[in-house]
Amino acid sequence: MPIRLRLAAAFTVISAIVFAAGALLFVVALAPEAEGNALSQVERELIVAGVAFVAVAGAGAYVLASAALSPVERLRRQVASISAGDTGASLEVPATSDEIAALAVTMNDVLGRLQRALARQRAFVSDASHELRTPLAVLRGELELAGRPGRDRDELAAAVEAAEAEAVRLARITDNLLLLARGDEDRLDIRPEPTDVRELLGNCAGAARSRLAGTGTVIHTDVPAGLPADIDPGRVRAAVDNLVDNALRFAPPGSVILLSAAVCHDGLRVEVSDDGPGFPAGFLPHAFERFSRPDSGRSRDDGGSGLGLAIVRTVATAHGGTATAANRPGGGAVVRLVLPQPRM
Repeated sequence: MPIRLRLAAAFTVISAIVFAAGALLFVVALAPEAEGNALSQVERELIVAGVAFVAVAGAGAYVLASAALSPVERLRRQVASISAGDTGASLEVPATSDEIAALAVTMNDVLGRLQRALARQRAFVSDASHELRTPLAVLRGELELAGRPGRDRDELAAAVEAAEAEAVRLARITDNLLLLARGDEDRLDIRPEPTDVRELLGNCAGAARSRLAGTGTVIHTDVPAGLPADIDPGRVRAAVDNLVDNALRFAPPGSVILLSAAVCHDGLRVEVSDDGPGFPAGFLPHAFERFSRPDSGRSRDDGGSGLGLAIVRTVATAHGGTATAANRPGGGAVVRLVLPQPRM
């Protein structure tokens, strides 16, 4: 028998139980006007529930994002508080062992590199200023003396000669500083070309022999005939000349300076060795630093500008190679350049 259920004024549902072919069927009928009312109510409820869900979800997301990004904001404030004078400043690393902690560690590494670079730059500027101030002062003094009245021709000639020597020295230091600056910026122009290494080192030795007159010191080369290399001959010549200049400065009278080259597993090996006192043990770790001179070479006559070995390392690095300094077991110093060569 049909059963009529009235749920509300706008909703009428008719249901019936029907037996057909031994099966029990339950039939429900809904009035057409009730369907529209039900859909409208469902839509309103969905809109209200959706707005409430979005509001709750947005608030929750904001709280979670704020909690997650608060360590980043703390790092930002710490970085913003670091000034140029804070040479040892670092960031606090959270004890969370997560990405934020890894970011803090990375930023501390970057800060450390920047601080070391700034310290080197300040030291370089200070040393360069000191090194340039002396020849400029000497040059100015010689010119002032030359300008005084009553100077005879010989005195004027001596003043001009001294001024010229300081001007040459000043130009050489300036050129060396420019080369090192370009090397720092990876802009040192290297133009490799096939080069006869024996001829190159022979030219270096020949140019130095004129300075050996009367000292009893000799300079030899030990290079296989026809040894080829793909290098920038001008840059390598400048590096070897600096090494020879150092050897001439410290080699005792009657000693031997040896320029040698050979092929090794890493490429081309070029060495300059002497029979002098060698490098002081405490100086070796700083041998290739700019304006670094051993205590025995601090005087201007003996110590040079302290840029020679720095130039050697810059030239080697620009070729993709290395430069090392050591003391020979039997006495004396040896500086070695290893320049990679293309595989044939």
